[in-house]
Amino acid sequence: MEGEVQGMPVVEHGGGGNRDGSDQRQQKPRISGIEDLAYGSLAGMVGKFVEYPFDTVKVRLQTSDSQVFSGTLDCLKQTWQHEGFRGFYRGLTSPLLGAMAENAVVFYAYNRIQSVIRSASSPSLGDAPLPLPQLFLSGALSGVTCAFVLSPVELVKCKLQVENVQGYSAQPSASTASASSPRFSGPLSVVVHLVKTQGIAGLYKGILPTVARESLGVACWFGTYELICQQLLRMRRAANPSVRLEKDNLGPGSIILAGGFAGISYNLSSYPIDVVKSFIQTDDVRASEKSSAGQQRLSIADTARKIYARGGIRAFYRGLGITLLRAFPANAGMFMTYEYLARLSVSLRGNGSNK
Repeated sequence: MEGEVQGMPVVEHGGGGNRDGSDQRQQKPRISGIEDLAYGSLAGMVGKFVEYPFDTVKVRLQTSDSQVFSGTLDCLKQTWQHEGFRGFYRGLTSPLLGAMAENAVVFYAYNRIQSVIRSASSPSLGDAPLPLPQLFLSGALSGVTCAFVLSPVELVKCKLQVENVQGYSAQPSASTASASSPRFSGPLSVVVHLVKTQGIAGLYKGILPTVARESLGVACWFGTYELICQQLLRMRRAANPSVRLEKDNLGPGSIILAGGFAGISYNLSSYPIDVVKSFIQTDDVRASEKSSAGQQRLSIADTARKIYARGGIRAFYRGLGITLLRAFPANAGMFMTYEYLARLSVSLRGNGSNK
């Protein structure tokens, strides 16, 4: 893998010194909460641009049965034939802004929660990293926080991604032409429609599965990232016992590896919950539900049973392949962006203080 980067200041996101205010270790520059928000936001933007075409295919596979798409390649082919390149980025505006807000919140919350846990339970650690169980807990709590930012964004995104699909398998006719015409012109029209018909609460349809998915998924996301970084550092320390190595000594190859597998871990751990969430959020725009009596809202349990009836356990993993395909590069890009912006900030601050 890449060579070690030596001499860079360590990025600190929280924590403090000892009980008496002293610090056993050399004080290190830290990035502020505002920087956490800014760098997390930019990381989210990078990741969303990479992953969005894959996400469109994923959502369409999750919410359609085999009569519409026989699989991932068929979904790619039909989307291209019916909508062209723009079809893969339909509804991007809302999730792009949402990804920026989500990642700003999740990185900020993760690092602030670590500080609270460190102060409450392990003040003797000083600036040392928390144990892995506490890092997983920090990730879970930050996931709950970001779910309330993310849920309305994903609701709008899923509706826009799915609504055109209802006309794919239909024979051309006046009625199907009308049915396949987009109901919404963009994210704002979805928001206006939901608020008019359901009030503000309508924007939070699917919030419970979103909270469940994010708490579990983000715990695994950060936990896997930290675990792989720790293992890579342990290997390098064993090879160079006389050299003090920190997380910031890991180069881009290590960050790509840890970030990519963090994304895979997030999706593997939470994918069935995500399927339920997507199904709930698109029940009013899917063709198969138009004939359902009364457009009645189903509970989470009823939705899970309905998905199972469509294809057994495999129905909860429909679209997983393309999701994992997009997870590695998108999440590697996010962690690379965040880590190197944070390191640059700390390095510049350290150089400025040495002048």
